[in-house]
Amino acid sequence: MRRVSIIWCCGMASCLFDLLSEGISDWELPALAFLVEVLDCLDLSECGEKVLEIFTSQLQSESTEMRRVVLRGLVVLTSMDPSMFNLTESLGKLLWDADEDIVEMTLIVLSLLLLHKDLTIASPIALQLAEALWHLFDNENSHVQLLSIRLFQDVITLVVAKDKKALKKHVSESLLPLFFHCHDENGRVAQASRETLLSAVRFLKRKDLKQLLKTDQMWRLAECLLGEDRSRAAERLRQALPYLRSPQEPLREAAVRFIGAWAQASAALAGLGTAATLWQP
Repeated sequence: MRRVSIIWCCGMASCLFDLLSEGISDWELPALAFLVEVLDCLDLSECGEKVLEIFTSQLQSESTEMRRVVLRGLVVLTSMDPSMFNLTESLGKLLWDADEDIVEMTLIVLSLLLLHKDLTIASPIALQLAEALWHLFDNENSHVQLLSIRLFQDVITLVVAKDKKALKKHVSESLLPLFFHCHDENGRVAQASRETLLSAVRFLKRKDLKQLLKTDQMWRLAECLLGEDRSRAAERLRQALPYLRSPQEPLREAAVRFIGAWAQASAALAGLGTAATLWQP
């Protein structure tokens, strides 16, 4: 149909808009699928707002297939003009979706949106994205891993300056997963992890960690993470334990070494506590 005439595609789009605005359930999925197919034939200066209104509404559909089709449409739309579509909470929620295809397409849409250089991210959305993204660092799909790590770096770079304080907790929680994935067998994931880890320590204004990372003293950096207060060290241990079951040998080895360092540090602290007790008058 597209090969025959673009004019027909534009006329069809008008009919599709009518069908989708009427909300007839039997027609919604096929109408949306056809709209996505003719999207790049349309003049978005005339109908862009209507397309966005439809996509934004259907993005919250309970149907997995509807969400998939909307995301395919958003990939096309943001490729054509990233400035048209703003970051929304609906996109952030899809990062927790049980369907891996939906998660991957959402990451692609977000990646295209963040290519828009004038974009800044307000605190509520930055918090939502940061929390979801660092939980995807360990995804079995290496493409999802790579996209989530790169996007996390973009989020902490683009967040509005006055909202950075609220983001510190999530950035701090990301340090250890990023450290482990610096040892990833996938070279692209390892490189992205290292670059994002550097952005994270800059964000936290940790000059000590930044210097260790720049001079490739990775295990000194790990020791610094363990050298924080006891409650934080215990949280680091909890984060490290799942890596003992990683299918990647380098990650398992890094986890064993990290937990061993934690055990040594704990024993040393216990010894100092005992000594202090004995010397009390």
